Amino acid sequence: MIIISGTYVLGTTAARAESDGKTKSVAMAGNVRLERIHFNQMLLPDRTHAGFGSLLYDEKGALVLHDGNKTWLYTTGLFEAPTGGRRDWYGKWISYVREFDVKTLVAGESKIALGLSNADRWAVIHDVIKASANLFVAFYSANGGVRAAISDKPDGVFKIVPGFKIDVTDAWEKEGGKIDSLESNGAHVLIEDTNHVVTLWLGYDSYHVDQTAGQLGWAKIRIDKNSGNVELVEKHPGNPLPMLPKNYIADRCGGKLATNILFGDQHAFFYYTRRNKENIMLTAALSSDPLFQHITKIIEIEPPLGDEKVIEKFESYMSDDELHIIYENKLASGHWGTGIRIYKIEK
Repeated sequence: MIIISGTYVLGTTAARAESDGKTKSVAMAGNVRLERIHFNQMLLPDRTHAGFGSLLYDEKGALVLHDGNKTWLYTTGLFEAPTGGRRDWYGKWISYVREFDVKTLVAGESKIALGLSNADRWAVIHDVIKASANLFVAFYSANGGVRAAISDKPDGVFKIVPGFKIDVTDAWEKEGGKIDSLESNGAHVLIEDTNHVVTLWLGYDSYHVDQTAGQLGWAKIRIDKNSGNVELVEKHPGNPLPMLPKNYIADRCGGKLATNILFGDQHAFFYYTRRNKENIMLTAALSSDPLFQHITKIIEIEPPLGDEKVIEKFESYMSDDELHIIYENKLASGHWGTGIRIYKIEK
């Protein structure tokens, strides 16, 4: 396990070996520091939309690798432009998959992983879990709620699980705006793993597109390894998570709780906070509780960099003792893509 107790550093770098030397640091926990040594606002070569969705993790939150340092990277792209209909905020979106080398940051060619079903306007993957050797479960946003799809291969075509959906039901999910929606956010925490069933807490968040508002929560999910069925057991009674700073409008789009990343003895949850519609920040919440029911500290790390206007859907992993945060961004050009920030650990 890699234990970090640290500080983040601000600044802009154009290449991994470069640093602008104009950074500030803010303590997270202890005396270890994180210095950002690489930033790329357009990690993938796609000139069409390729918004980051997820990497492939196992049920415990560890990155799943093959052929050395390769994993699978899931992105979303525009299938049909907005037509102005009801709830037609961004058009229709589907998801793609490609190989990705976590060290060299080189990505392969993409292919479709998940298409639209019935009346869904989105098939936007936010979390993919290897539940067993032959069962991979993708949780995705369908414009209104969270659905699940399964495949026997991580790069296969995922088929929708009938009957599974996390819908808006609770009061906090309806607060913050007039248009209600729920989205999967990439976080999961294992409860139990047996020969037949995986049970875990799945992260999700509320979203009110009219106010860019929302908060974070957990839903208990049961995955049957034999049948591939996915079941919503309950929503956590402690929802929403206490990660919204006072007088802020949103704490959303959190990401993978990688099990090998700790700040001192604290778990780290990377997500975004919004003080208002115009300002968005990459933020970390620290807690000794893996479900973040009790927060030790909330730190706003840094804002969008370069041409970025929106940053969200953060996932993290360690490689060569460096913290990698990969995420979706929207650039000034309107392009939805995939960005990455790499932090060196200084002790």
